[in-house]
Amino acid sequence: MTNKKSPAATKMNTLLPWIVWGLGCLFFFYENLIQVSPSVMSNELMHDFSVTSHTLGILSGIYFYSYAAMQLPGGILIDYFGPKRLLIIAVSICALSTIAFAMTDSFYMACAARLMIGFGSAFAVVGTLKLASNWFSPERFAFLTGLMVTVGMLGSIGGEAPLSLMVDHFGWRESLVILGAVGILLALVIYIVSSDMPYVKPKHLIVHHTEKRVLHNLSLLMRNKQLWFVALYGGLMYMATPVFCGLWGVPFLMVKMSMSKTMAANAISLVFVGWVIASPLWGIFSNRIGRRKIPMYISSIGCLISSIVFIYVPLEHYFPLQLSLLAFGIFSAAFLPAFSVVSELCNRRYVATGLSFMNMMNMVGIAIVQPAIGFLLDKAWKGQTALGIRIYSLSAYQESLMILPLAILAALIILPFIRETYCISVYEGPVKKPSKKSI
Repeated sequence: MTNKKSPAATKMNTLLPWIVWGLGCLFFFYENLIQVSPSVMSNELMHDFSVTSHTLGILSGIYFYSYAAMQLPGGILIDYFGPKRLLIIAVSICALSTIAFAMTDSFYMACAARLMIGFGSAFAVVGTLKLASNWFSPERFAFLTGLMVTVGMLGSIGGEAPLSLMVDHFGWRESLVILGAVGILLALVIYIVSSDMPYVKPKHLIVHHTEKRVLHNLSLLMRNKQLWFVALYGGLMYMATPVFCGLWGVPFLMVKMSMSKTMAANAISLVFVGWVIASPLWGIFSNRIGRRKIPMYISSIGCLISSIVFIYVPLEHYFPLQLSLLAFGIFSAAFLPAFSVVSELCNRRYVATGLSFMNMMNMVGIAIVQPAIGFLLDKAWKGQTALGIRIYSLSAYQESLMILPLAILAALIILPFIRETYCISVYEGPVKKPSKKSI
């Protein structure tokens, strides 16, 4: 007697991996939205907490301290306890901390809440990639990674103009409470629907981990110069997007172009639109030409030129500004093949650790530069205020934001030291004793 599955059951088995992985992507969408949210409420935050730009930079940047610190531990915890449990806990932490941030009148409590938001958000990327690895074949991993980035950038877009309208209508505190409630609902859905892996465990997942192997892996990782070069390149390239778009871009454009907050947020959203459009395409292009460094060179040169245009070139019309911001987003996404370089420099057993290390370096740069720009702004302040909020001149913004094109230039200088992998793993032969090059 044959046991045939009904068409409905077959369809559900086909859709379930996408649903489970999609819930992880929704968390990534959610954490990106919360991450950039201070950019559309910077004036309100400075007024309500009675802080300067430097202090606001610390408040916004403290998110990345805990995010960066939890990258490597987060990967280990997800391997031990499975992605479902960690994602439920992480989403809940983000949601409750967002509500706490909205309800506090204390700057220090706000910093603590923002720190916890970063702590929870640290599990989004690693957890979603773990679900992709568990539920899909390895051949789909690169595509799913690009698609995840696209979904995350859509969250960043939602954290600009749409959230700006929401803040104008409801107020910043009420808007964050609503976002917190949405996060609690997402955690509940993950609890009901998600699962760590299919009931039948795929063969490619049968890997034995020991504490000794993890420590050995981390030791080799820290001694691999190529991984350091790629991670530094990635950190310098990625930093400009969340630093500019996540806090300073909106007030800068309001001063430079004399536009409203909503119009400035709309303009900033074009950076994320560029990411959404280009993220999967750069990966396809890299695979097609069999090179990783060519898109990375294009990224550095394109970002350097476009950032100089929208920061320093006098733009009298809205369209050239839009075009430069969109170009910046498109060229920024071209750095993504750097993640493929990391995976190709690593033994397959240790790819997750290498990717976590690079993601950690991305966040370290943001955590340092975010308050540094605020510090430079305060140093250039001429004493002007309006409704208790410091007013900064265009020249003050331009001097402070010089850090961003300089960081991109530094990434371009690092690129020649990165070895081309030609889209092929440098590890060859059976997995016995990994060398330093094949960690």
